[in-house]
Amino acid sequence: MRKSIILYLNGKMIELGESDSFMSLSNYLRYQKNLTGTKVTCSEGDCGACTVLVSRFDGKKMGQIQAINSCISFMYLFDRCHLITVEGLKKLDHLHPAQKTMIKHHGAQCGYCTPGMICALAAMTEDAKNNVIKIDNKKVKNYLTGNLCRCTGYEPIIKAGLSIDINDVKKFSDIYDQKEMISKYSNLIFDDVKLSHKDQEVYLPASYESLYKNADIKNTKIVSGATDLGVFVNKNKIQLKKVISLNNILESYKIQNLDDKIVIGAKASLTDIEKACKKDFPEFSKSLHIFASPQIKNIGTLVGNLVNASPISDTAAFLRVSNSKVILNNSKTERSIFINDFFLKSYKKLDINSDEIVTHIIIPKEKIKFKLYKISTRKDLDISSVNMAIAYKLDNKIFTSFKLCVGGVGPTTLRLTSIEKEVIGKAIDQKIFKKIAKMAILQIKPLSDVRGEGSYRKILVHNLLLKFCDEVILDNKINVNEISI
Repeated sequence: MRKSIILYLNGKMIELGESDSFMSLSNYLRYQKNLTGTKVTCSEGDCGACTVLVSRFDGKKMGQIQAINSCISFMYLFDRCHLITVEGLKKLDHLHPAQKTMIKHHGAQCGYCTPGMICALAAMTEDAKNNVIKIDNKKVKNYLTGNLCRCTGYEPIIKAGLSIDINDVKKFSDIYDQKEMISKYSNLIFDDVKLSHKDQEVYLPASYESLYKNADIKNTKIVSGATDLGVFVNKNKIQLKKVISLNNILESYKIQNLDDKIVIGAKASLTDIEKACKKDFPEFSKSLHIFASPQIKNIGTLVGNLVNASPISDTAAFLRVSNSKVILNNSKTERSIFINDFFLKSYKKLDINSDEIVTHIIIPKEKIKFKLYKISTRKDLDISSVNMAIAYKLDNKIFTSFKLCVGGVGPTTLRLTSIEKEVIGKAIDQKIFKKIAKMAILQIKPLSDVRGEGSYRKILVHNLLLKFCDEVILDNKINVNEISI
C-alpha cells in the first residue's frame, strides 16, 4: 500500500506527502511550487483562469494532453499523471506558439485570465497536431468556451488563436521526454494508494477487486471527476473526510462501442463520451457539446453526473428515454437496473445500496429517434431552467413509440407516462400536441428560483412539446393536410 502520490510536473517527478495530497491543484501550484502563473478567481471552474494541462498514464503510454480547471481538482486525483502549467509551456528560452501569438496580437488585458487562455489554446494546438484539425474561428471559440475575459479582450484573443501556425507547434510528447514517465508509472499500476492527514483519508484502489476487498464503501464518498464536489469544498459547504477515488482503476476509463450498445465506464470523461456517441446518438453528442467547458468535460464523468441525481441533469433526461441501464456492484454481486427504476420519486434518492457503486452505464442502440431540448439563460455552460428529452418512432405518420422526460419541473427528472400513452398509436398532429401540452402543465409542479418562475417553466414545457411536433413534421416532410385523425 503506497502512501504517496507520484506525478510529474513540467517534466520533473514529484512525490507528494500525505498533507500536500489533499490540497487543491491550484493551491499546491501557487503556494507549494511558487508557480503563480496559474490564477484563481471564481473557485468554481467557471472562469478558466486556473486552467492547466494534464496527461494521464493509460497503462501503456501517456494519454493526450487536455485542459482542466485546477481550482476544483485535488492533488490525489493526479497520481500517475503529467501536469503542465503555463510556465511549463516554455521550453528553455523558446515560448510556445500560443504564448508568442498572444504577445503579438496584444491578447493580454489585465493579464489575470491570460495564463488560462494560453493553456486552453495550447490544448487546442495539441489536438490540431494529433488529429489534423483545422484551426478556424469556431474551433478557437470552442476551445476558449471555458475561459472568461473580464476586460472584454476577446477579439485580440481570438485573432491570436487564429494566427497560430500549426507547423510551428511541437507536440508535448516531443517537448517532454515521456520514456521516464512511462517506465516509472508502469511499475506503479498495481499499487493501491492510501493517504491520511488529520481527519481526512483517501483510498485509490488499483482495481475494482481491491476496492471491494479493502474499502468501507458504506461510510465513504466515492469520487469520480469531483467537478461538482470541488465547488462545494471551495465554498465551505462540505469537507470530504473519507474518500474513494476511482482514478487509478484503468478499466473504469473504457468505453466499449459494440454493435448493439455503448458501455460507458465510471471514469470515462464527458469529452470521450461526446465523441463515442457522435455517430449513434448525434442529439446526445450535440447536447454534451454545450453541456460544459472543455476543462470540465475533460475530467467530469457521465456516471458522476447521473449519481449526483440533479432534477435538472442534462444527461439523465436522455438516459431515461433511451432505455439505458445502470450496472451496480459490491463485493458479492452485480446488479443491472433500468435507469427509470434507478431514480426514485424523492429529491436525489436513488435505488443504490450503501455497499454498491455504479461501474457502468449501458446505452442500447435501438432504431429510435431522439429530440433533446435545453432552455437556459445562456447557450453554453449553463444550468437548465427546463430540459426535455423525447424518444420516438414513426410508422406511416403514426407514433409507434413515444417516451418523454422533463427536467427542472419537480424533485427529480420526470417521465410523463400518461402523456406517452396519449400519443402512442396516434398520427402526428398539431391538435394532439396542443392537447398533451395542456395535459403536461397540469402534471408538473415546478418551483420558482433564480432560473425562472414556476409558471415560466410550465410555459416552456408546453411550448417545447409544440416545438417538437412542428420539428418532426418538417423533418419528415409531412403534409399536415393529409393526416387523418
